[in-house]
Amino acid sequence: SGESGAGKTESTKLLLQHIMNLCKSNSQLEQQILQVNPLLEAFGNAQTVMNDNSSRFGKYIQLRFQKNTVRGAKLSEYLLEKSRVVQQDTGERNFHIFYYMFAGLSSEEKEIYGLLDPSLYRYISGRFATEDVAQLWKHKYQEVCNALDMVGFQEQEQVDMQAILAGVLSLGNVTFEPQENHGSVKVSEASQGWLKAAAVDVLSQLVCCLPYSSWSPSVSHCHSLSSCADARDSIAKVAYGRVFGWIVSKINELLAENVDPEVELREIGILDIFGFENFAVNRFEQLCINLANEQLQHFFNHHIFQLEQAAYREEELPWETIKFSNNEPILDLLLAKPFGLLSLLDEQSAFPQGTDKTFVDKLSSSFKGNLHFQPGRGRVLGFSIIHYAGNVQYTAGGFLEKNRDTLPANVRGLFINSVTPLLSVLFTGKSLYCDGASHINQGPPWQEQSHSLMVLMERMYSANPHFVRCIKPNSQKEPGVVDNQVVLQQLRYNGLLETIRIRRDGFSWRPSFEEFAER
Repeated sequence: SGESGAGKTESTKLLLQHIMNLCKSNSQLEQQILQVNPLLEAFGNAQTVMNDNSSRFGKYIQLRFQKNTVRGAKLSEYLLEKSRVVQQDTGERNFHIFYYMFAGLSSEEKEIYGLLDPSLYRYISGRFATEDVAQLWKHKYQEVCNALDMVGFQEQEQVDMQAILAGVLSLGNVTFEPQENHGSVKVSEASQGWLKAAAVDVLSQLVCCLPYSSWSPSVSHCHSLSSCADARDSIAKVAYGRVFGWIVSKINELLAENVDPEVELREIGILDIFGFENFAVNRFEQLCINLANEQLQHFFNHHIFQLEQAAYREEELPWETIKFSNNEPILDLLLAKPFGLLSLLDEQSAFPQGTDKTFVDKLSSSFKGNLHFQPGRGRVLGFSIIHYAGNVQYTAGGFLEKNRDTLPANVRGLFINSVTPLLSVLFTGKSLYCDGASHINQGPPWQEQSHSLMVLMERMYSANPHFVRCIKPNSQKEPGVVDNQVVLQQLRYNGLLETIRIRRDGFSWRPSFEEFAER
């Protein structure tokens, strides 16, 4: 764990290399486990203002051993930040794979996929890149292709996948205009070419002409320009999310253990999840990320302080209780039912008249006097949460829309019957591995997020955990520079100063009575 940019993913890669080195068998499986990283990073990582290679999803890697040899591995992915596909803030980029494709594909291949100059695409933000960076991306694209081959993706699957990614970018340029005399909306004349490039002609009917429901049956959208734009973006997000889930499922097929089911395997699990974030503008995604970090911090507190000190009391040892910063009240504020923040978001999302403003008003009245909540100040609609790692100001714009995650119901059928075989597979879900992956319209995204986290935390609590705390040396992404204040702040809010005390004053060696007697 650690802040965004503290080095969690790099530490995970080093830890994996170290474990493989200790096994010393140098098997093909061990090499494959190490080689899936470029693939995961290309599709799941992106540049943010805090980190040039930020994980925008959480991953849990389970390594299964028999007699000190790795016999199999399994990857679970959590909470992919799909909204990044359709929107990036200043100084941020979309997922790496889009840039790698522009840099790595030949002119002929770009023509096949209908890719034009990257500056033309609404989903690709900012200046493209310098020549040096473009060369690096070209090299990264080759790494991704090699990894796809190694994992066992067929050539046609790779072509289909890149066609879907190119289609997602073209879809982002589709705009809408009112239809005369009908009161409904149609795809604008200017963007007909983009619709054709997205290879989804039928979407013009689906996106515009049909009323559709979000996860709540009580919410039905009329044919407005904004609801069509939301539907377009939802299709792009879901398509990308399905591609990512499919890649993970293919990796798991490759790495699955091939042993007798009767054989008992030991397991080491490594969790690498996105770090705590506090940007200039914090949205629904940052709230979900910070909630995940709150839960991990609570798990750390429970294990290091509560269980440890309970054991000392049970043994009736002379012990002066060490106080620690308990973040349970913050988790209650966010997760309590029926009056926690996310339950109130759910409630407002179900009201046809619900808006981001009615949601914020509800929060302000519900949490008046709560020490961990502050109503928004100034013109921007929002609120602040005082997290374990500090005060984060959230911009409330888009909270309800993202929570509803509107997708036209008929779109699923369209994808299932698609002429692109891969799209059909992605949406029938028959071969998809969905441990923690999102499903269409089965509930608001935060419920999926919450369920994923619950499953993850159950795994954590049933294991014997070791904590690797990553500390970020400075906020400027500079190598070799240690900012004492930045480091000290992290040591404080992580509870590491109290951890040092309990480790210093506590009992580090704990033999069983049997071990002690033998000794």
